[in-house]
Amino acid sequence: MNDGMPLDEQVEHINFSPLLPNEKQLQKIYNFSLRPETKDNRSSIYFYAKLQNGLIRVKQFFYDWAFPFIYADTNLVKQGNPFIINNRVGFIGIDYKNNKALSYSVGFTTIEISVFEGDATDEELLEFLANLMEINRDLSKKFFATVSYTARYDRGKWGEDEVTRVEWFTSERMNSFSETLLDYKLDSIGIGKEINEVQLLYRQKENLTDGCWISIAPQSLEQDLPKTVGRNIGIRQKWRFRLLKISYENRKIEVYYGVQETKYPARWFWFNFDNKTIQCHIRSSVYETSSLVREILIKILFTWPLDRLVISK
Repeated sequence: MNDGMPLDEQVEHINFSPLLPNEKQLQKIYNFSLRPETKDNRSSIYFYAKLQNGLIRVKQFFYDWAFPFIYADTNLVKQGNPFIINNRVGFIGIDYKNNKALSYSVGFTTIEISVFEGDATDEELLEFLANLMEINRDLSKKFFATVSYTARYDRGKWGEDEVTRVEWFTSERMNSFSETLLDYKLDSIGIGKEINEVQLLYRQKENLTDGCWISIAPQSLEQDLPKTVGRNIGIRQKWRFRLLKISYENRKIEVYYGVQETKYPARWFWFNFDNKTIQCHIRSSVYETSSLVREILIKILFTWPLDRLVISK
């Protein structure tokens, strides 16, 4: 943290809209640390807060790698319980250090809170989170392609990942795909650097947080996609998978469709089509998203130019 620089100037050097303590909360905050973005480092914010029944650590950053905008439970090791703040879904459960923890996002900002000492209640954690103030909100209205550290510097968190496999452009540069999918708006498009791949990132128009990530790629990239059906598949997240058979021309397309086993489920589907693998992840949302799945399948199979996957940059 640059002690000589005012906080409002420091936040100009991070690529997300931080949620900072209000005046009352500031009395219980200590060890505040802000790491500005550089070419070698992602930006982040850390601080601790003393609640009535425990000590918590708050971490904030832009989760922009590995299916960006999709995970609503980034720090949990097994499926937690959902909660709602300002029409956005978060999850509360146990983190990788076996501490009570929660994960929540606003726009480009992911907030992870963990209990370091004591036994802070769920109610305390959610009240603290709900009272944080969003700063620099307009940043979340910009494009993933122009704000994401991973996209701009082409640096994955652990080497190459889904995001660095493609070159990212704002949706204004492309017109081959639908500008909107129900109440989701096309934000950014990734074009494969070495292979014939397209990635599409849609964001919910109102809360700018719920996301839909679509990949259209050669079948050779198919990795760890579920080929089983049934309930409670998985550990970190529990899924219910079923196999759909959709009529297309004179054949049946087999679609593996997963719904997270929770009140506000994430959704995930994939299928093979003309030597391509198409997969889609939809973030947990307060809005009903099964209709979004239907809309995407219709667009992919009957509207989008899958036979012209190579798109001019």
